[in-house]
Amino acid sequence: MKATGTIEVKSWDEKTWDGRPYKEVEGRKLTEAHVQFSYAGDVTGTGSCRYLMSYADDVCWTTALEEIVADEGTLVLRHVGAYRTSVEAVIEIVDGTGRFAGARGAATVDWAEDGSGTYTLEYEV
Repeated sequence: MKATGTIEVKSWDEKTWDGRPYKEVEGRKLTEAHVQFSYAGDVTGTGSCRYLMSYADDVCWTTALEEIVADEGTLVLRHVGAYRTSVEAVIEIVDGTGRFAGARGAATVDWAEDGSGTYTLEYEV
């Protein structure tokens, strides 16, 4: 199955592991971000994501789990990637409920500078 549509960042709350706002800490650091996305199109709903990040000199390594709650069920996505000058990520669909029960597959997101993007989900149930 294939689903496409748009995605938008609704909120981004990122702090260092000791609770400080991440922008206040220079250089190398470990952070956690709580992010909310909105999805429209073939899958319409809200994504809740928890990123763990490691900032190095020229890259920010990321890993995350996200749950998309849609009208017809939920999807769980696992993100592994990096940010240099743009987002580089492998996103796997690892589970689901409702219409997406037991879903397995892959997702891609093409991001724009303003925090909006387009998604493609390809999965089997």
